[in-house]
Amino acid sequence: MAIDVRDKKTSLDEEAAIYEKRDETESGKSRWKKMNRSQKITQFKTYYLRPLIIGVLVLCVVGFFIYKDVITKKDIAFRCAIVNEVATEIPVNAFSDEFTKYMKLDPDKNLSSFHLYYTDTQLAQKVGASTASDLSQISSLIYASLLDGMIAGEKDFTTYHDNGFFVDLNEFLSEEELKAIEPYLYIPDDEKNTKKHAYGVYIEKSERYNSIFQGGGGVVQKPIYGIITNSENTDRGRYFLYYLNFIKYILHNFISHIYSRTIIYVLKMCVRINF
Repeated sequence: MAIDVRDKKTSLDEEAAIYEKRDETESGKSRWKKMNRSQKITQFKTYYLRPLIIGVLVLCVVGFFIYKDVITKKDIAFRCAIVNEVATEIPVNAFSDEFTKYMKLDPDKNLSSFHLYYTDTQLAQKVGASTASDLSQISSLIYASLLDGMIAGEKDFTTYHDNGFFVDLNEFLSEEELKAIEPYLYIPDDEKNTKKHAYGVYIEKSERYNSIFQGGGGVVQKPIYGIITNSENTDRGRYFLYYLNFIKYILHNFISHIYSRTIIYVLKMCVRINF
């Protein structure tokens, strides 16, 4: 049975090039030249527009990832886990950039990462985090030597200390540095620590650290900072203590020491000249 299509509506104009009888020996370029403007638009929409749009979208996606992961990718200069704490993104990012600058590194090319992790179930539920995922991430970073420091409350910090994750500060810092921060040292009271060495520093009095809570948070009462044992950036872990403004105490002691030595030297020279 024949179907009458004379009055049937189609999405294409009757003058569309696809309805014309084609000379198969004629090149596409030649046929394109013979088309009028309307036919060219129809031909383009039918055969080329959709692939062109898809191609452009693919290029945009690829370009975005190249820009993000290659051109603007930053090197992690220092990575510190902040455990079971609450803070907003903007102050934390500002704190991070300032520490990067403090290390005389370009924040556009380098990143100091201060990431919040949650191992407390109730707190994790409040902020929408997963304790299982965060615990796994912390462990993976430590065993891969990718975590440089940790800030946590006494209970959490002690747990990680018991597993041997923190640097012995008595062996790592100089005598002057230890003396300068002596009131803030975390000294574990356990049977293994017979020499009463320090493994962390209480930082609740650091105004610079407390700046990350400008947008709210600060639920940890006595945060402790420790340097991870197998970190490849332990010197930067030391710089972080200076960045937290403990440097003013260290510099004060150092300057006093130099001043005293200078005075003694001058007095000795005066005595020699007089006699």
